[in-house]
Amino acid sequence: MEFIFECFYEDTLDKLCRNGLQDRSSRRDVLDHLNAIIGGCSDGQNMNTDEVARIAVLAAVRYHRDKKDANGDVCMMGKFHNILYIALRTCWDWGVRDSAVVVVLLEEIYSCEKTFERIFLGALFGTHAPHFIAGWRSDFRDQDENTRAMVYFLHHATSLDMSLPVWIARYEQERLIKFIDIPIESCGRSSPLRVALQASAPDLLLILLRYGAAPYPPDGGSSVVLALLDKLIENGRNYVFQNISCLQILLRNISHIEMPFKPIVLYNTRREMFVERYGCLLRDNIVPLEQVFGVMSLRHLCRCRIRDLLRNNGQLPNGIDTLRLPRRLQRYIDLMEEIEETKDNNENNDNNCNKKKSKNKNTNETDAKKCNTSTKKKHVTFTSESTKMAEATDPKTATPALDEAATMTATTSSSSSMTRTLLTPSEQHPPNTVSEDVTITNSSTEVVAVTETVLDKPLTL
Repeated sequence: MEFIFECFYEDTLDKLCRNGLQDRSSRRDVLDHLNAIIGGCSDGQNMNTDEVARIAVLAAVRYHRDKKDANGDVCMMGKFHNILYIALRTCWDWGVRDSAVVVVLLEEIYSCEKTFERIFLGALFGTHAPHFIAGWRSDFRDQDENTRAMVYFLHHATSLDMSLPVWIARYEQERLIKFIDIPIESCGRSSPLRVALQASAPDLLLILLRYGAAPYPPDGGSSVVLALLDKLIENGRNYVFQNISCLQILLRNISHIEMPFKPIVLYNTRREMFVERYGCLLRDNIVPLEQVFGVMSLRHLCRCRIRDLLRNNGQLPNGIDTLRLPRRLQRYIDLMEEIEETKDNNENNDNNCNKKKSKNKNTNETDAKKCNTSTKKKHVTFTSESTKMAEATDPKTATPALDEAATMTATTSSSSSMTRTLLTPSEQHPPNTVSEDVTITNSSTEVVAVTETVLDKPLTL
C-alpha cells in the first residue's frame, strides 16, 4: 500500500509546475484524488480509514525528505514543500489518531519554515486574513474549522510534549520551546498567545491556555499582562468587553501581577507609579488588589502551581483527569469553572454569627445556673436559721416552768415563722437583738421579755 501512495505523489507532482500547488484550488484537487484512493484502499484491504490515511501521510513525508536530500538538504519549496500541507489536511480529514505520525509531519514542516503560522493564523484572524498577511490562503473552509483543526494538532503535540529549538534574538541563543509557543513569523515573531491577546480573542486565549501555553510567553517580548493593562486604559474608563474577558482568563494562570520599573526604584515608589497609571482598573475592580499588592487565596495559588507542573510535563489538559480530585475542582484547575469567593465569605460570616450566638447562649445559661445556685444557697440559709429559731421556742425542748409562757407565745410564733424564712440572716438577727444562743432561765418573765424583743422587730419583705 505504501507503494501505491508513492506512485501517486510521483505521478501527480511530475505533471505540475513548480508553483502548481500554490493555489488553494489546486491543492484541493490533489486532495480529492488522494481521498478517493484512501477510501478505495480502505475498502479493498478491509482496514480502518485512519490507518490508511496514516500510511498516506508517511509516504508524503518520505517524498519530501527524498527531494530535500537530493537538493543538498535544502528544501526546494514550491510543490515539493506544499505536499506536506496536503498531508496535513489528510490528517485532519481522516482523523489520524497516531500522535507520533502527526508529530513527525509537524517537525518536517518546521524544519523548512521555522513556524506554524499556517495552522494558527486562520484560527486567529479567519481564513481570508492569511492571504493579506503572508500571501497564501488557508486550506480550511472557515475560521471555525481552522480552530477545531488547531485543537486537533495541539492535542497530538502536547500528548508527546513536542518541543523544538527556536532562536530568540533577545537572548541571542536557541531555546527549546513547546509547539504551542512557537513564534509566528508574519506577526513579528510573537507567540500565538500574544497574538490572541492583540486580536482580543478570549475564546482562543482560553484554548491556548488550557493546552499549556505559557502565560509569560518565551518569545522575548514584554509582559503580556502589562501590555493588556495598557490596552485597557487606552480609552480611559471605556473598557472593551473582550479585553476584560482576556484579562480575567489570563489572571487565572498567574499568581500575582509583577509591577513594572523593577528593580531600578524602591517598592513603595513602584507601587505609587502602578497606582498612578492603573488606579482606575483597581477602583473598578477589574484588577484584583490582592493580586498586585497582596496574596491571592490558597486555592488560586494551588491551581497555578498544579498547572505549572502539568505544563512542564506536557500533561495539559489531559493530565488533569488523572488527578484524584472532585470533578468541580478538576474543572477549576482546567480553567473551565470558577469558584465564587462571595459564597465562601457568606458561609464564613454565617459560621461566625452562629458561633457568637451559641457563645452568648452558653453565657446566659451559665449566668442562670449561677443565679439558681445562689438562690438555693440563700434558701438553705433561711431554712437553717428558721429551724434554729423554732427549736428555741419548741415547747418539747423547754423546761416545765416555761409551759405557760410557751402557750402564750405559740400563736404569735407560728404566724411569724414563715415570714422569718424569707429574711436574710442579718435581718433575722440584727446586732442589737437577741440571738438563739441566749440562755433561757426558769423565770417566765425573762422568756416573755425575750419573745417581745423578737416580735417588736419590724418585719420587711
